[in-house]
Amino acid sequence: MMKKNKQTKGKQKTSKKPSRGGTQSDEKPENTLDEDEHEHKPPVSKEPFSKEPMSKEPIQASKEKGGITAALNQTKKLLTGKKTVVKSKEKEKDKTSREKKMPSVSLPAAEKTERETNGGGQCQEKVIAAAKGLCRYLIDMKESSLSTYFDERLAKYTPTNCTFNEWEKNMSKNRSKEYKVSDASRVPIEVAGKPAYINASYIKLDPVCSEFILTQYPLKDTIHDFWRMVSQKKVNRIVTIFEPYVDEAIEEFNKVPSLISPGPVTTPDSMNGPVINLSQKSQTREQIMSMSVRCETNQVKSSFFPLFTDHYMNLDNWLINTRKVEIDERNKNWMSLYTVEIVAEECSEANYIRVFNCTTWPWKKVPNEEKKLLALVRAPFKDESPLVAKQDKSEPIVVMCDLGLDRSATVVLTTVIIELVLAGKTPDCDALFKKMRDQRPNVFTMSIFYTYAIRSALQYLKMKLKIIHGTGIGAINPMITEALNKVPFVSKK
Repeated sequence: MMKKNKQTKGKQKTSKKPSRGGTQSDEKPENTLDEDEHEHKPPVSKEPFSKEPMSKEPIQASKEKGGITAALNQTKKLLTGKKTVVKSKEKEKDKTSREKKMPSVSLPAAEKTERETNGGGQCQEKVIAAAKGLCRYLIDMKESSLSTYFDERLAKYTPTNCTFNEWEKNMSKNRSKEYKVSDASRVPIEVAGKPAYINASYIKLDPVCSEFILTQYPLKDTIHDFWRMVSQKKVNRIVTIFEPYVDEAIEEFNKVPSLISPGPVTTPDSMNGPVINLSQKSQTREQIMSMSVRCETNQVKSSFFPLFTDHYMNLDNWLINTRKVEIDERNKNWMSLYTVEIVAEECSEANYIRVFNCTTWPWKKVPNEEKKLLALVRAPFKDESPLVAKQDKSEPIVVMCDLGLDRSATVVLTTVIIELVLAGKTPDCDALFKKMRDQRPNVFTMSIFYTYAIRSALQYLKMKLKIIHGTGIGAINPMITEALNKVPFVSKK
């Protein structure tokens, strides 16, 4: 009798494996039913249901009617019932596990908006409608390409009623003597309690979109002002575009002695330093000065923060310490991630900043693959650090290149177009361009950057819509293809 019961239980175990759905056979799903049964299988000995006490009356009644056989049958039913509950729970766990493993290609902020408003496909339809609107913007153009459209209709746009008084008063703090900074949108900072100037502009385009600060690469005499701005405006993520020591757009790099080691991307082993537990608390000023290496003068000239692990800069008693350097494994020779500590003059402990540095985006050119730009666009939103909170829309993201006009503006426009579409709003690209110029005059000095931003956003949406199912999904794919034909790939490899 007991042998027969054990065989029956063995069959149940084999036949009740949870369905894997779309999971590949070589993947080991989390918390499988087999593992759960192995861990929670009730002992055959005393009190098999001690965790779930039951009345003894049913058991006693069964003994009176059918003796031991009836009691065993009832115990078997109870075991089967418990396994059914376990299996049901495990199906939910398995489903959740598969959903977590599904590749995600969207911006977290936009994903959150989509999930929260998704009521029976209504949000999906809005996303598709917004994507169609973006495609229609390109398809309906009379011009043969977006580049021609830009040159003929947008390039000459100049904001009206702008003043540039602070820019004119602080010419020594501007890299360019030609491209001005508007008083209305410039980022104000304070030095010793008094208003001060920095070549940086707020970019605010739509309530559903992130807020940005576009700025030039700091001059030797404005590095301190840059970190003041980051601290005072509560910035915790910075996107930079420069190639250490060799970026031809940044004059200082041409003056750095050749004996300095190359940038971190080319020699990752030389700059990783000791393994650091980033879950520990912020270091104090004394800890940084005693445990890190002070940067030499020639190193400070080449970068506005140390490029090597456990090196620090002292800027009039402000300490800038690089705690850790990481290489983006999926995009090697494209982006490096720095965890930087800042200790302000009046503070004793550090605050943490994440710096995403694109190291190989050539001056006056665009990347040879859209996915590279998209990786840079998504980085601040996807980043997870034990020391820095997730990106919040109330906190601006600093985006920087040589002048803060072309490469950095491309990152911002791409991000905003994607955020708008995923929020179900059709982007008015002309209006976005004009708003950007209203806030930072002369962004997009060349059509190549404006067209590349829109092309990259389209490529992103093409990937995104593959995992969205809803009415009209079949019609949008040919539209995206047709729209992309209006934005030919313009990069020179």
